[in-house]
Amino acid sequence: MNDLSSIVNAVTRATFFLLSGSLLLWVIFPEQRPLFLGLIIGLAAGLFNFRYLHIKIHQVSESAATSGGKRVNFGFLSRLSISLLAIMLAVKFDQISISFTVIGLFLVQVLAVPVSIFVNAKEGK
Repeated sequence: MNDLSSIVNAVTRATFFLLSGSLLLWVIFPEQRPLFLGLIIGLAAGLFNFRYLHIKIHQVSESAATSGGKRVNFGFLSRLSISLLAIMLAVKFDQISISFTVIGLFLVQVLAVPVSIFVNAKEGK
């Protein structure tokens, strides 16, 4: 489980880097603020969903390792609700780009693939 934690922490660091870059671009380019604000909201919600899924996977693996009969799910409805909340926020306010919010939601999960390859190559696996 330590391998998964190192990947999740690396994705979190990379996402924070993207968030800070988006915030910097939001400040520098005022005419493009709706795009960067949508990306910031999408990245924040996507990161929350990514970390929440990591917690749920850890709970499922602990439940499978022990002989406890407690049923654990992956929290799909919670993650869906957070994504819908980000989209509803973008729909409600005209200052937020809906398309960039959706891009930000998916960007964290897409970012997990190259980051995991980099972390595994760095650890020599």
